[in-house]
Amino acid sequence: MPAEKKTRKSPRRKIRIPVMLRELSNEQPKGPGIDVRIRDLSADGIGFYSQQIYNIDTILYVEMYLPRRRKPVACKIKIVHVKAVSHSSDYAIGASFEELSVEDRQFISVSLDQMDLYLLLESMIKGGASDLHLTVGRPPMVRREGRILAMAAQPLEEGEIEAMLYPLLSDEQIEYFKETKELDTSFSPNIRCRFRLNMHWQKGFVEATLRNIPAEIKSFEELGLPKEQLEKICQDLKGLFLIAGVTGSGKTTTMSSMIEFINQTQKKVIITVEDPIEYTFQSQQCIIKQRELGSDTRSYVEALKHGLRQDPDILCIGEILDAECLKAALRAAETGHFVISTIHAPDTVSAIERVVNLFPPEHAMAVRQQLASSLTAVLFQSLLPGKERKGRVLGSEFLINTNAVKHLIREGKYPNIMNTLQTGRSLGMYTFQNSLEDLVKKDLIDQETVTLYASRDYTPKSV
Repeated sequence: MPAEKKTRKSPRRKIRIPVMLRELSNEQPKGPGIDVRIRDLSADGIGFYSQQIYNIDTILYVEMYLPRRRKPVACKIKIVHVKAVSHSSDYAIGASFEELSVEDRQFISVSLDQMDLYLLLESMIKGGASDLHLTVGRPPMVRREGRILAMAAQPLEEGEIEAMLYPLLSDEQIEYFKETKELDTSFSPNIRCRFRLNMHWQKGFVEATLRNIPAEIKSFEELGLPKEQLEKICQDLKGLFLIAGVTGSGKTTTMSSMIEFINQTQKKVIITVEDPIEYTFQSQQCIIKQRELGSDTRSYVEALKHGLRQDPDILCIGEILDAECLKAALRAAETGHFVISTIHAPDTVSAIERVVNLFPPEHAMAVRQQLASSLTAVLFQSLLPGKERKGRVLGSEFLINTNAVKHLIREGKYPNIMNTLQTGRSLGMYTFQNSLEDLVKKDLIDQETVTLYASRDYTPKSV
């Protein structure tokens, strides 16, 4: 009869903390010790990587430097598992704690609960939050329906954020972060959810922001987008289409919805260049190639330059950041490709003006000519508090590059474009004010929200 499988008394967590390993001589630790990369930790044992192989039942001495404690947790460990790591010279080693005091065991258990990232993410999702903020000296904070709220947890200590997030990163990403002090990436804890992660430094401490990316890509109607206008844009597949808005207004979500609509309705080749990849697509009618800055390509400009040789019909650029990126996007649009990108701007007209202002003044006329010829339309969007603070609702503005708009762009008469926008409803255009009025009629927002957002500055003064 097979032996009964031994179950662990406490769950293991994937964390990254400094660990020092020493061999024993006459029951005492000897030598300077070696730093090892931890794999996981529980109140019963530890998993780590080592280039040195150890025999089963070997006794070693370990020092573990956990946050919230000045001195390391130290004890003997017994090797219980050794396995070679594929494509590496490392061994994955598992060990149980020997002679660990009750107080230290309890401290490890409490520390692991405090640093359980997946528990925080699960709570965030259940509470309907969009973002999780990890800041040293504050409890984990979430953004829900536009408001920042504290989670029911202890303030984070130095070292806890690295312990939680480093297991998600490759060694190359960790080194890059240490060198540049900035990192953008994404990860999927399971097949049902995905998160975008930004890590940064603030006052000498590592901090992070995680955004919940819904697993399901919603349709235009579900997002509250202008269905008729966007379907026509996605069927014509020509020129440059810009999605404008402030940070957190759902620009990437809109771009993903457009990609998915094309994916379901046409047989095309789509190349996306993102930083990082957020929504992931399953090719249906289309061939979809998703490229991430850093791991798949060095820059938007390089990806666009070489992407034109990959037989694309549609090119999606995560964000237009500089003149070189815009120049490459316009070149792609001029050569018959459909280009979708996002830009930070407070309305459709400002988006056009900001694009031109990416170039020095002496190049403005040439850029206006090029933009007037290549631009298809601009969509501005902003997330508004729903009626009685129930969820958030999308407000938008839609500008089509008609012959009249082309002329005004060439002449640099940006204020006059608003007049064309206000009178172009029969052509499918509408202003942000029109959108607010429609949302009131649908009983989705109240008059207070209209008053708050009705000015040309669509960023709310308070939410």
